[in-house]
Amino acid sequence: MQVSSTRQDGILVLSMDGRLDSLGAIDLGDSFERHLEETDRTAVFDMEHVPYLSSAGIRVIISAEKTLKGRRGKLHLSGVQPYPLSVLEMTGFSTLLSLHPSCRDAVLAAHATAARAAEEGEHYPRIWHAKRAEFTVIRTGTDRNTLEIFGTPHEGGTGDSAEGLAIQVNIPSTSSSMGWGAPGRQTGHAKIPEGDFLSLGPVAAWLPPESHDILDYLIIDTKQASIPVTASFLIVSSGSPQFMVKVRSEEEQGIAFADLIEALQDFARNSTPSYRGILSLTFCGESSRVSLIDTSQPAGLPDPAHASASRERSMAGCAIVADPAYQSGGWDNTIHHTLAGDVQVPGGYSPRIMCLMFPTIQEPESNDPCETVSYVLSSGVPAVLRHLSTATTIKRATLHLSIISDVRQNTGTEIVIEGEVRGWNPDYERIVRDVHHECDEIHLHPLSGGFSGSLVFRDDAYDRQGRREMPFVLKLDRWKNIKAEIDGYEGHVKRYIQNNATQIIETGRSGEYGGILYTFVGIQGSQGRISSLEEYYLNHQTGEVLTVFDTLFRKVLRAWYGQPRLKDLPLYRVYADIFNYGAVKEWAKSRYGISPDEEFFELPYGLGRSKNPLYFMDHVLPHRLPSLWNVYEGSVHGDLNMKNVLMDEEKNMWLIDFAMTGHSHILRDIAKLECVLKFEMIPILSEDRLAKLASLEQVFLKPDRFGEIPIIPGYITDSDIQKAFSVIQQLRRYADTITLLDEDIRQYYLALLYYTLCVPAYVSVNEYMKEYAWISSSLLCNTLG
Repeated sequence: MQVSSTRQDGILVLSMDGRLDSLGAIDLGDSFERHLEETDRTAVFDMEHVPYLSSAGIRVIISAEKTLKGRRGKLHLSGVQPYPLSVLEMTGFSTLLSLHPSCRDAVLAAHATAARAAEEGEHYPRIWHAKRAEFTVIRTGTDRNTLEIFGTPHEGGTGDSAEGLAIQVNIPSTSSSMGWGAPGRQTGHAKIPEGDFLSLGPVAAWLPPESHDILDYLIIDTKQASIPVTASFLIVSSGSPQFMVKVRSEEEQGIAFADLIEALQDFARNSTPSYRGILSLTFCGESSRVSLIDTSQPAGLPDPAHASASRERSMAGCAIVADPAYQSGGWDNTIHHTLAGDVQVPGGYSPRIMCLMFPTIQEPESNDPCETVSYVLSSGVPAVLRHLSTATTIKRATLHLSIISDVRQNTGTEIVIEGEVRGWNPDYERIVRDVHHECDEIHLHPLSGGFSGSLVFRDDAYDRQGRREMPFVLKLDRWKNIKAEIDGYEGHVKRYIQNNATQIIETGRSGEYGGILYTFVGIQGSQGRISSLEEYYLNHQTGEVLTVFDTLFRKVLRAWYGQPRLKDLPLYRVYADIFNYGAVKEWAKSRYGISPDEEFFELPYGLGRSKNPLYFMDHVLPHRLPSLWNVYEGSVHGDLNMKNVLMDEEKNMWLIDFAMTGHSHILRDIAKLECVLKFEMIPILSEDRLAKLASLEQVFLKPDRFGEIPIIPGYITDSDIQKAFSVIQQLRRYADTITLLDEDIRQYYLALLYYTLCVPAYVSVNEYMKEYAWISSSLLCNTLG
């Protein structure tokens, strides 16, 4: 593994290229010790080009983290690829380490880590008096804080799910949020019943429609990284709060929320030069006077029934404050309007304040609003979810204050289809949004579509910061087919995962349809491009194609076919069920006027009298079904056409579509590929080309053992035919290799018949191709006797 060292704005950055295995771990550890200076409290490990992570690699990462932690700092990782990330998640270290999507993000976070030491010299805690209250401020962090806005608010102030587009959001369990939504993922046509929604850390509370004001809530396990939410409108505050503020009113009636906010804005202006007018608060405290906003009214007016309530209440919630004085100083006017509540006040709008209210209770002493809410709800204390106006007064409270440095708006994932696609439907659109719930824009480039009606795309996804993610492949189909593919992957493919292997990272379902999102271990960074083996075949010369096929069988499929088992198999039964056989019969009757009762017929192009494939299937094969063949069995793909083999620009290859994967006759995949080359890769637009292929078919069906590789006759000068049959010669050599000492080639001819006789039923091939397949099927029946 190559390890390079740079300094970015003074931060040590070690960039790796290669496998972080036992040898790579030694290289990384040596480089870290060599370049770490005495004054370094933090560092960045850039892992964008690390496809593999072993336990030795984890040990050197944790060792570096401990070293920096001893200096009151920490390690930051960037660009962690899918497989290394899955290893960190499985071992539990992903929650202990600081992970970032890009090196730039990691360097910014490292700067914040380094700044903490310098800021320890600031005079905190800081105490001051304002608005007839005492404020005690403690610095708790220096991270940059981001506010993310999903969807748009409805005129009533909440965001109406009936009018707005439901967006799938993952809320980090360390963040706070409020808006209009509900926990869970929307699947199928049924909508999740959304309502007022509030989350504080691992606690989510919401009021479902027609709940009669009965609160529902969810407390997730602290090991869970996020809360999945469906929302029409949601504001999420991410990042560690910079300050903890304790507030105590000096008067019995308390300090009005409006005055509290004004004091915090003054503090932010004076303490933070980068203050841009937006604050995010999470709070818990006691109120002597509660004033609510009735969001059921069009203007969101204060609720007279609660405006003068004097009973003391406890509350915990969050608030978003947009300072009108900064409206022209950097933020878009629409952001201020979106962040504001719906009660107009002099100079702008009221802040959005949502909280849980409950009777004053004796709870454990806590400075964390999240812990307070978790304790209250799990204790069975009755609570209600409300919108507060700034007339509410606070006697005492603990607040976590975040000074917002960036605001991001997300109105839903945009899907762009680059090309013509047949069969697209609303269920597919919902599935794409579901598997990409954290992305802003998805570009789908059609790769291919199977005979089952599936859609396959190269999937270019861009996150909310506009960064392109690792290349994906997306497959959409009916759920029963997708489920079969997932089962095939879980049952047969996972055991063969090596450095270059397909991984299913997301699945989705909507109604009768489903989707699979594939990623590929070993792909070269986010700029890698994916295409199919079919595309490569059509755009490259014969020699290049033969090299790629050699790689496919000798490297990618070696683990599948490398350990065959000799077994008695009923091969006639294995290959008895011809796809759409009824349509084949109809075609033969209309084209040749023959039925299954006629044993022989006359082939065209001077090929003479030959067996009728329909007679073979209906009268010969049924008597042979019980017979056993002593042949090799192995794990096979089951549908190994060239659309299901994907490649990158470095000629790395991966398989997809595992719906038919399992243990079967070991020659099944090779026979499938030979038929694809004959009936899909050679365009037949004339009788002359068809006649050449028919005569060549006789040559390739003459061998009576695997060791005899047919020779392409010299009179075949057609480049398309030469190319296809040169690859077929290569396939025959692979068949000879994987069958070891078994020389009986009839088993291969039977597999060819299975994939050939069904071609006349395909609507995607012309009459010449159908006739070619019919002639080939007849010649195969002659060889099988």
